[in-house]
Amino acid sequence: MDVSLSTLIGSAAGCIGLYSFVPQVVKCCRTGDVAAISLRMFTVRTFGLLLWTIYGYALGSMPVLIFSALGLTRSSIILVLKVRGSRMQPAGENCVRDRREQKPSGTTEPVAG
Repeated sequence: MDVSLSTLIGSAAGCIGLYSFVPQVVKCCRTGDVAAISLRMFTVRTFGLLLWTIYGYALGSMPVLIFSALGLTRSSIILVLKVRGSRMQPAGENCVRDRREQKPSGTTEPVAG
């Protein structure tokens, strides 16, 4: 199988671009903390990746199609978590409080006396 240099470069770029989403998706899924994420940015990013996916399909370019579709999936996950987190949060309140400030459930404070 003869693979062109442009396909190799496209595949490498796709892998790197796709990997850039991993820390954000993992953090959002584990902590639910979406306060620092820009809703507008991820909306535009998701729409752009949708267009790149369509473009890759139209061109028949497998690297563009595959990596933009996978990026679209990851970006959509972050966008859904952001929208869901925004709806559950009252206005002006942080999504997730600092874990050090929260007390474990079932603990009581000592009574001074």
